[in-house]
Amino acid sequence: MHARLTRKWRPRLWAVVLLVLALVLCLPFAGLILFRFYDSQLVQQTEESLLTQAAVMSAAYAELYAGAAGSEPPRGHAVTGEHAVFPSLSVNRETVLPPRPDAKPLSGPAGVPYRNIAARLTRIANAAQAQTLAGYRFLDARGNVFAGTAETGTFLGHVDEVQGALAGKTVSVARTRVREDAPPALYTLSRGARVRVFVAMPVFADQTLIGAVYLSRTPNHIFRFLYGERFNLAKAAAFVALSTALIGYVFWRFITRPIQLLIQRSQLAGHGGQAWEPPDQLGTREIEELSRSFQSLTGRLQSKQDALKTYTAHVTHELKSPLTALKGAAELLRDDDLPPAQRHQLLDTVDKGGKRMEDLLANMRAFSLADQSAMAGSCCLDGIAPQMARAFPALALRVENGSLPLPVAARTLGILLTHLLENAQQHGAQEVLLTARRDGDAVSLQVQDDGTGISEGNAGKILQPFFTTRRDSGGTGMGLNIVKATAEAIGGSLSVATADRGACFQLTFG
Repeated sequence: MHARLTRKWRPRLWAVVLLVLALVLCLPFAGLILFRFYDSQLVQQTEESLLTQAAVMSAAYAELYAGAAGSEPPRGHAVTGEHAVFPSLSVNRETVLPPRPDAKPLSGPAGVPYRNIAARLTRIANAAQAQTLAGYRFLDARGNVFAGTAETGTFLGHVDEVQGALAGKTVSVARTRVREDAPPALYTLSRGARVRVFVAMPVFADQTLIGAVYLSRTPNHIFRFLYGERFNLAKAAAFVALSTALIGYVFWRFITRPIQLLIQRSQLAGHGGQAWEPPDQLGTREIEELSRSFQSLTGRLQSKQDALKTYTAHVTHELKSPLTALKGAAELLRDDDLPPAQRHQLLDTVDKGGKRMEDLLANMRAFSLADQSAMAGSCCLDGIAPQMARAFPALALRVENGSLPLPVAARTLGILLTHLLENAQQHGAQEVLLTARRDGDAVSLQVQDDGTGISEGNAGKILQPFFTTRRDSGGTGMGLNIVKATAEAIGGSLSVATADRGACFQLTFG
């Protein structure tokens, strides 16, 4: 119940992969966010183009006016009366003005010079409009439109940008575009498609303001560019879709499917005595290493489980003898007429049976905790030999190559040597030689004694669980198995080495 309450929600791997693929697929569409920035660029390009055209038109206006008025044409910067103007418009809610006010009737007739040049300026404006698609209006000093492509014969002096131009300043504004038809729904993503740029530039003749040129044009928009590149965009979309599908397949083939197979094999492992086997499709090298780790772990767990089962059966069998003796002794001890000598003999039987049971249970506990007591680290024989000599004063310990580092913690090495030295002492050894060796990347430790040794018949069985030649004297046959289990827990092994006399065991690390 507690595990169910504290379990956190976690997404499935396929859901994470699907989310990643969706993000990858959406990356090209993230460019839509750049529409606003691109809109401003297009508006500024339009503004720059209109400023250039306005400069040319104002120069032509001033020269024609000077010729019609019989004065000298202006030169240099006197045409505009100010320095160069650079584009500065941006497209946002604050800078885009409302639609331009409608034109009003003329405030009065245009002067003679204006009437004389009106036709020529109109022809110039019409020719330019055919190429630039811009609207041109030529205004006199009062704000009347006397020539151009539209609104000729009307008054625009009340428009803000025109008022600025008639005051001697070049003014650029972006106004909301008024469309006769409803714009496509896709255009709502772009503000640039919904504005029109207006530029009003003053015109000077002989340093006298004679009027203004008023230009307007709708900026180009990104959808026109996208439509022009529709075939290339279709190819790009197909490439993105194919790439996404390929990425999805790679994820499935090398990550998702191997992990699913690992989960299935792990769930089946152990059922019906089935050993864990790695799947055929392992995907990446990391998953292969993970599979090998699973196999090694399950192998150790299975071996541990089998050993515990065997040892439990052995302990159950071994406990029957002392329990039977204890029960028989208890029944006999109830007899008050029992002679003292026989009573003491029965008490010795009870004591021996209790100690036998204690030894069996203690070794069972030590064997089950072998993995926990095994710790990797670094130590050498010179550092632990004095401790072993004090623990086994009856044994003469000799050390060879004692300064060689061994890849095992000092406490764990002490446990290993304790069991091996106890085994040597129990088999009549007087002297034990501890030798550390390095063979390539592997480091080994040999423990050789001068005891009774191991017979040829027992050499193949000495490392089997519960095998002992000292059963009558209380041996459990678990000492060497505890050493073996501890060594294997840190990636090592225990083996029997050949020796001229006594017994020789070899611990190999790495």
